[in-house]
Amino acid sequence: MKKVLSIVALALVCVFAFTSCNKEKTMEELLTIEKGWTLSAATSTPAYVMNNGNQISNLFDGYFYDCEKDDIIKFKSDGYQYVNPGKEKCEGDPAQETSLGKWSLNESAKTLVMHLQYFNDTQKNATIVSLTEKELKVNVTINITNEVTKAEGTYTWTLTYVPAK
Repeated sequence: MKKVLSIVALALVCVFAFTSCNKEKTMEELLTIEKGWTLSAATSTPAYVMNNGNQISNLFDGYFYDCEKDDIIKFKSDGYQYVNPGKEKCEGDPAQETSLGKWSLNESAKTLVMHLQYFNDTQKNATIVSLTEKELKVNVTINITNEVTKAEGTYTWTLTYVPAK
């Protein structure tokens, strides 16, 4: 009886040992989640100067429209980045998911080359601040020159995304 209990106990230990080992996800696996990412916060350093002279640090306080805040960004394993306009559509938004262009990831330097639909799909180098199953946070340098609607300047935007629902 002791031998049987010992074998059962050993088997249980082995089962728990193997099931509790979670393989750590790569940066690409974290980035390419099926649901995609939605912008949850956006800040500017220094404060972003609007064309009317107002300065804002929180870009949700006057830069981003509500219809842009629910956009879903997807980094797919085919190497392309897609945007889905979400439930609230801006004027001129496509009705379906569309490609923004290619994306790439340099894991050692933590650089993500991505498109920002807020700047006519311009491709930018984004420094990954954090990338987990719950958050993607990047810093992007924005250079504004000769714009009618925006004041000139160089800004670092911190964009925080959360998994789309």
